[in-house]
Amino acid sequence: MALQSPPDFSDPKIIRDPYRAFAWMRTHDPVHWCEHHKAWLLTRFGDVNAAQVDAKRYSSNRMRQLADAQLSKAKRAVLEPFVEKASRWMYSLDGKEHEAGRKVLGKAFSPSAIEALGDAIQQIVDDQLTQLSPRPEMMVELFNKIPAFILAYLFHIPAEDALKIRNWTDAIIVCMVGSTDPAYGPKQALQAIEEMYGYFSRLIGQRRRAPGNDLVSQVIVAADKSGMSEADGLAQLAFVLVAATTTSADQLGIILFYLLEKPTRWAQVRDDPELIDVAIEEALRICPAGQLSHRVLTEDVVLHGKTMRKGELVFLMRAAANRDPARFARPDQFDLKRTKLDHLAFGRGPHFCMGRLLFKLEAKILFTTLLRRFPHMHLIKGRPPLWRGNSLQFRGLSRIQVDLAPSADAITRCFSAAPWEKKGGYCRALRAGNLIMTSGTVAFDEQGKPFAEDDVYGQTWRCLEIIETALKQLGTDRTRVVATRMYTTDMELWRKILKAHKKFFNNCEPTTMLLCVKALIAPQFLIEIEAQAVVGQL
Repeated sequence: MALQSPPDFSDPKIIRDPYRAFAWMRTHDPVHWCEHHKAWLLTRFGDVNAAQVDAKRYSSNRMRQLADAQLSKAKRAVLEPFVEKASRWMYSLDGKEHEAGRKVLGKAFSPSAIEALGDAIQQIVDDQLTQLSPRPEMMVELFNKIPAFILAYLFHIPAEDALKIRNWTDAIIVCMVGSTDPAYGPKQALQAIEEMYGYFSRLIGQRRRAPGNDLVSQVIVAADKSGMSEADGLAQLAFVLVAATTTSADQLGIILFYLLEKPTRWAQVRDDPELIDVAIEEALRICPAGQLSHRVLTEDVVLHGKTMRKGELVFLMRAAANRDPARFARPDQFDLKRTKLDHLAFGRGPHFCMGRLLFKLEAKILFTTLLRRFPHMHLIKGRPPLWRGNSLQFRGLSRIQVDLAPSADAITRCFSAAPWEKKGGYCRALRAGNLIMTSGTVAFDEQGKPFAEDDVYGQTWRCLEIIETALKQLGTDRTRVVATRMYTTDMELWRKILKAHKKFFNNCEPTTMLLCVKALIAPQFLIEIEAQAVVGQL
């Protein structure tokens, strides 16, 4: 149902589903004054596109105006340290200052540098997919982690510190245009930016003493060469974190939402992997995680009969522009056959997003792997995805829970190899209803030879890991294994086999049979394992 009156952007319900409001503004009031945000909202593709490339009249130096718009004069001093720091980000700069910020980051985000990250991103993805529960909530278990771990790799910081980044950036960006959630207010934003700057200030000191090939060391060298101050170099590193963490995680969730929204869509892309690129671009068009960018006018601008005054805030509503029927046919439909994909999700003009190639690469690797590993993934009936309602600028899901397995009445087969190796092993699994059976499983090394050739404990453990990889594809894990059959040609090895088996199942191992046979698949193998498991209740 179309909206019948001007939208109220202080209402979390409008923020959770803003597209009817955007449509109303595009049609009835394309230059809309929003009293809540104290800003003009532009919603038509042509207007938003023109403003993004017009840095002369639409300035990016807007952090102070954003703070002033959401706080009373008495409270503005609270955010002053935040404003001072954020005003140094290249995101908040114009002209030569902005160009200087892009230059110090340019090498790290060049096409060749991003392409070289492919293997590292694949490793991160594979590692995280092995840890998914059978019915994961994907924001918590996967999407919040992947961008943070990729940045941890770029910055060469411990993985355990990576998720701090997401907490900091959430608090910072949700507050930017005013949050409807008291948990993400000015106080939390200020605390987050102080903690983040403290962490990376110490990191810069460490890299100066012991430089490496990481992003921090590269920025230090580039900043010193250009004469940039350490404070400004730190600001550009901080901006990378702010720009590439929360919005990337949210956009990954949005892509999954649209691929699973209709059951046939996941299968369509699974069966034609060339559609993955189109799916990513179409999700960026129809629902960008960064719904808008903001500018400050450097002079009066007259548009569609309205005068926007010098010094006023303007919100460039990219999400509304991306659904403008004057630009896109059937703009509210997610269309895998769409050929016109010139959306505004990454902006235009001088501030065209530097991180776009990194995001597209991580999204392609992640969804290519998800489609291969979990070909029957689907939403769970009675657990619909939930959208956040705390920020007009940053859109994302608070929950998208899925079932990795096919429906219970299907007969499904899958092949599993250890995900960290191209030739990790051999395991075929079949699910019939709630019962899963695996064939005899053996473990290879990276050269396709028997893994840990003289180590039966290592072979046993690796076989069980490979079996669990198959089980997770079919909707369960090691905790639901009810029986195993283990074969060896040498019963002298049984103590080490059972020791590995017991530890793998955390001293709660299933019923097992250890059988001595004349031969395995090859003489070098010491162990072969079969398993039976259940999904849910028998």
